[in-house]
Amino acid sequence: MVSIREFVAHLPPDKRELLAAPARLLPAKMRYGPVYERTAREIHKARTAPSWAKSTVDERLAETLCTARKTPYYGKGQHYDVLNRVAAGDVSPREALAQLPILRREDLSAHYRDMLAAPEKTVELSASSGTSGDPIFFLLDRDRGAREWAYVVDSWASTGYQLGQWRVFFRGLDLPQNRPYFVMNSTGEIVVRIQTLCPDTVREYWEMIAKRGIEYLHGYPSTLVYLARLLEDADFDTSWRYRIRGVLPVSEQYTPGQRDLLRRLFPNAKQAVFYGLSEKSVFASLDEDFVYHPYPLYGHVELLHRDGKPVELGERGRIVTTTLDGRGMPLIRYDTGDSAELVGHDNVGTPLFKNILARRGREGLIKADGQTFSTTPFNVHGHEFECVHRFKIRQEVPGKAVLLVQPSQKATEEDLEQFRQLMVRRTQNQVELDFELVDELPATLNGKFTLLDQRIPNAPSMWA
Repeated sequence: MVSIREFVAHLPPDKRELLAAPARLLPAKMRYGPVYERTAREIHKARTAPSWAKSTVDERLAETLCTARKTPYYGKGQHYDVLNRVAAGDVSPREALAQLPILRREDLSAHYRDMLAAPEKTVELSASSGTSGDPIFFLLDRDRGAREWAYVVDSWASTGYQLGQWRVFFRGLDLPQNRPYFVMNSTGEIVVRIQTLCPDTVREYWEMIAKRGIEYLHGYPSTLVYLARLLEDADFDTSWRYRIRGVLPVSEQYTPGQRDLLRRLFPNAKQAVFYGLSEKSVFASLDEDFVYHPYPLYGHVELLHRDGKPVELGERGRIVTTTLDGRGMPLIRYDTGDSAELVGHDNVGTPLFKNILARRGREGLIKADGQTFSTTPFNVHGHEFECVHRFKIRQEVPGKAVLLVQPSQKATEEDLEQFRQLMVRRTQNQVELDFELVDELPATLNGKFTLLDQRIPNAPSMWA
């Protein structure tokens, strides 16, 4: 059964919001449906009954491996013969997992349709580059929203957040009619384009937050910090910041320095952070000691050396994940491209880790006023980016940059113009962006590919 929220979420924004107002008259649990309720109960049970969680992980891991075995990629691929032994009951799923190869991002993008394990109408195409500028494509279950939201709400519960409460969400996202912000009754949030946040607009946004009585701030850490600094320098009444109950950073690395600044500007707010991927293979909450705790039922997590062997305590390893929730396109031992330091295991056996280092760089774009602008808004998502093989941003002068684009073979002039306009909108009021088509964008000398070619000497560092 699809929840009301799930149905509404897949509608175009104009139709979605027409239905949103009457939908919000229903109790929140009714809007989110039985899948949400079941997932929330499982999260709680896994936390309070470790033995049940461990056996459930084993069951779902076996289901994932047996499902993958039926797909063209895993079923006919080299080094996946052990999946047949799992199906026959001759080997445990954990033993089999250790014998399987690591799935690289480029393999996923090249073969994602051969990994499809469900009717195509039940999945949708998604895309992400992190901020590497190297797009990958994959398929996600269309009905994933209620399950996903159960994990998000649980991770935010420490701030006092409850299902259905309103938030302001600062995002680097296009909005209908190119609006600076959009009231989303369907999701209970006001989405603000971070490109429009500046000294000239902060008063309007903050007065809107106070007038609506919104107590939860959600967005990129760099943007929340920028908001806090604007409020600190403001010449208008900012006393509503003492009423903020929750600060919810997302999508960028979160640092102790950012935590301390946000605590100072929003002293009565608790902070909740989680680590996740667009590929939906890991979800982990961050504790007060900056240690990440993966949810065991969401995805199976390993920290591995380059040779595939597990790391020891205190060692750094790459984060490798296997999907447990969602069967449309199983990911088995997927190399996320991120690494972390192993600090222990929980009572289910799930690794706990800290100090995540992502595949993306640490530099941001430099605005004309010397402030840093996160490159997170340039993340690729969806069909609109299929015309691009790779893209890179080169900056030599504060306030200006060049978007270098290597088109895909099927790209048309119209596709590329739409892509150019999209990226220009994402830099509105931040950096002047020129556009240049190139035949090839090679990787760096060490074989990696980064989104930002930052040539300004001594540019401030940040998580890009």
